[in-house]
Amino acid sequence: MRQTLSLRIYQDLYNRIRSHFYKPGEQLPTENAIAASYGASLSPVRQALGRLELEQLIRRIPGRGTFVSRSMPWENMLLMSGFGTHFIDKKIEGDSMRCETLLCDRRRMTPEQAALFHTPEEREYTFVSRVRYVDGKPLFFLNHYFGHPGPEDVQRAGEIKSIRAFLSGYGLRPAYVTERVKAAAADCTLGNLFSVPFGFPLLKILRKELDADYEPIIYSEYYVNSEVWDYRVQYNAGEF
Repeated sequence: MRQTLSLRIYQDLYNRIRSHFYKPGEQLPTENAIAASYGASLSPVRQALGRLELEQLIRRIPGRGTFVSRSMPWENMLLMSGFGTHFIDKKIEGDSMRCETLLCDRRRMTPEQAALFHTPEEREYTFVSRVRYVDGKPLFFLNHYFGHPGPEDVQRAGEIKSIRAFLSGYGLRPAYVTERVKAAAADCTLGNLFSVPFGFPLLKILRKELDADYEPIIYSEYYVNSEVWDYRVQYNAGEF
């Protein structure tokens, strides 16, 4: 079964709202304009907008149009740490960012990963390995583990620019996130990928995402060439 058009539209709009391509309070294109951009009828567009409205990401005002909510749900604060601020500051959009899936299968975690994720070592997860390019340069090497969907769903989806937006289409919505940031030396594989010498210092981020019941749903390990993009944390007063 192929990814539905309404799900694709939802995920694209979701990602653009989360990345501040469409900023809080900004008006979205009309339903007709969105439909034309996807070569779609109005039905899948309205389904996608209805879902975004239920998730409080947009407001639809009769006679005026559709607007990004000014007050974002808590999960949108996730973008204000790590590397999300770079996407906002640099207005990364469209073809300036692309992601390539290198590998997708079912596998067990290493004992160390399973301990961090608080999961039995014998359990198998969908594993996805990706490279994210910005302006044609590889900046991220990302590895993700999650229980569902399966590898076949990942392969059908094609390019996945945001793993969180992709998984949200299957009901996986993180409520809590913990991260560990470590230094890592580039091995031959990472050195070739990032075009840096063997032993070059990279950032390694270990991320665990949990649902509202504190059940772990996504585990990620990724490497970043921090000489290009550094890690940032930003807090806004009055958000808590």
